[in-house]
Amino acid sequence: MKRFLAALTLSAMLVAPIAVIAASSSSSERLPAAVDQMLARDMIQQAQLQLKVAGYDPGRADGIFDTQTSAALRKFQASKGLPVSGLLDEPTRREMFSGLHDAGDD
Repeated sequence: MKRFLAALTLSAMLVAPIAVIAASSSSSERLPAAVDQMLARDMIQQAQLQLKVAGYDPGRADGIFDTQTSAALRKFQASKGLPVSGLLDEPTRREMFSGLHDAGDD
């Protein structure tokens, strides 16, 4: 199962960015324009799941980059000594998924 999740996450990271529908019927807040919203929905969802496991609350793991996900990312970044942007940028993804690159070597 661990290998499957690692492979799924890695494949999601390689998917060309696509536009994500960020608005939901229950949320009327406007989200800031960010590269994060251009990531594949499954990549955002994997990041949300990783944040939950690490003890940060991104809200629902629904693949929608919202203000709660951004706040959880800020806390994660601060705890890891990363630049605190609240964005799911490359350095943050590398730190968040650092153990998955070698998962296929087991």
